[in-house]
Amino acid sequence: WYFAAILIFALPVLVVIHRHPFVSVMIWLLLAPFLLHSNTATERYVYWAIHRALPMLTLLMMALSAGLHINQRRTARPGPAEAAMAGYVLISIESILWMNLQPVATFYLFYDRILVPMALYLIIRFAEPSERELRWLLAAAVFIVLSQGVIGILSQFAPGLIPSQWMENAGERTVGTLINAAIYTIALMFGGLVLAHAAQQREPVWLRRVYVLCFLLAMYGTFISFSRASWLGGMVVGLGLLLIYPRFILRLTIVLAPLVLLLAGVLLADQLEWAQERLYSAEAENSATSRVPIMVGAYHMFLVKPVTGWGYNNFDLYDRSFYGRLLDVAGDNKDHASHNYFLTILAEQGLPGLLLYLGPMFYWLIITARRYSFLPANGLRSRKLVLMLWLVILFHVIVSNFINMIVVYGLGIWWITLGLIGYLLESAGAPRPVTVPATRPAVGGSAHG
Repeated sequence: WYFAAILIFALPVLVVIHRHPFVSVMIWLLLAPFLLHSNTATERYVYWAIHRALPMLTLLMMALSAGLHINQRRTARPGPAEAAMAGYVLISIESILWMNLQPVATFYLFYDRILVPMALYLIIRFAEPSERELRWLLAAAVFIVLSQGVIGILSQFAPGLIPSQWMENAGERTVGTLINAAIYTIALMFGGLVLAHAAQQREPVWLRRVYVLCFLLAMYGTFISFSRASWLGGMVVGLGLLLIYPRFILRLTIVLAPLVLLLAGVLLADQLEWAQERLYSAEAENSATSRVPIMVGAYHMFLVKPVTGWGYNNFDLYDRSFYGRLLDVAGDNKDHASHNYFLTILAEQGLPGLLLYLGPMFYWLIITARRYSFLPANGLRSRKLVLMLWLVILFHVIVSNFINMIVVYGLGIWWITLGLIGYLLESAGAPRPVTVPATRPAVGGSAHG
């Protein structure tokens, strides 16, 4: 039946995507969270269509449209950020071909984790969505926060209502449909921060209230994720919000503080007790200290091969022989997974790989500093939206220092956020110099007036 459905809907969907390429990013944001558990043949086909095919097909359509001059939409030019992305792709493919024992299977992972998220970035950069298209992002953010927030709350208070494949960490972590608590909070932060900005704009009162409700739900979802890295990132983001929107945050704090204190001893008692356990128990301390030798091992792997690294996705093959001792913490002879995304890249692909991967982030950070004053002071596409997107990146960076980022949805949000930042900065551009025409002397007058 799914082949018939694809044939029926393919043509109108392709027409819409041709006119509005940004729609494919919205489709991915909305559906990808529910495709990470692909257990049946039908679910795998849908995963192939939405994740593996749709972004690349959209890019191909955009390239053909631009080459054949079918669409008159202005296309942005590639710059240093895109050059760094291309460089990272090239050295990664070379690493897979020459250093990996299973290059075909590893390339599938690379395609899912790197090429597709980068394609989402390129769609945003080259499509340059209009004001109306950008507002579609708000609707997507509302759906992401509401769906993941409600599923997360149900998993805590009514787990019987949640499908079993979404309950892998029941009683310990809250992950929604996103496999990992850190990815869950990244999705919530992305949606919540965008909506917190939208709540300050000139929208109907009821809509602003919906945005604020979603923002609060994102914050609560971050708390019940019981991820210490996410708590740290949430506190840093909270300080950033206080600087960007001080009145908004202070008003929310004043209104919500009595309610939180009232609920703390009733509805939130179990959550607060488990949060304390996550922070101060012996098990929590062992969980944190056991990661130190792995980090030391990643650093030692880098020292041995600082340029080429040990090969894309090869960390788990070689890390065990590099475990060391730091602060009286030694390895326990177990093969632990990496818990630091950036150290993993450094160990697997050397310093060139890490610099190329982070190159777009550093480039747009520099451009933000240069063009910040050129951005509108107010409105949806204002400079404050750029700051909110940088808070998403900051949260992502903090969390990625405590996990190995391998879930495609978290990686997709990283590149989508960078694409939105680049789009907003490029649309601002630099102001044109104002030229004052020279005044001509009156006819018959003297040169000296």
